[in-house]
Amino acid sequence: MRKTLLATSAVLALSVGAAFAAVDTDAIVADLQANGYTSIEIKVGATQVKAEASDGVNKIEVIYDATTGEILSQETSPADDSDNSVGVEISSEDGDFLDDGEGDDDLQDDESDDDESDDDGEDDDSEDDSDDDSDSSDDEDD
Repeated sequence: MRKTLLATSAVLALSVGAAFAAVDTDAIVADLQANGYTSIEIKVGATQVKAEASDGVNKIEVIYDATTGEILSQETSPADDSDNSVGVEISSEDGDFLDDGEGDDDLQDDESDDDESDDDGEDDDSEDDSDDDSDSSDDEDD
């Protein structure tokens, strides 16, 4: 009985710790508002949270790891006319916001994430000609 209680307590402690490590969208909104952002959009994905905000002059986009809270990506740019609305919107998405590279079907060093063997035509590795657009069968003498 005591072993079961200890095991249950350990699992509960781990799950509570993980819950506190998760990104809190209300805290993100409060932080952005405290920094003068008036147009805020939060999207919660499968494993990432994306925050977009504008203060009318600048726009910020931050992508967090939903479990750890680590910032995975952050961009700032000038705001445009569509960024001048005031309010907070929180929504859910099925997927995530950063491409992890798994969509690159030929795994070559080229410019496209989902390129379907559509290489950029440049030899990006001097030891490997696999992403050249040249056809080696034309080099044979008949």
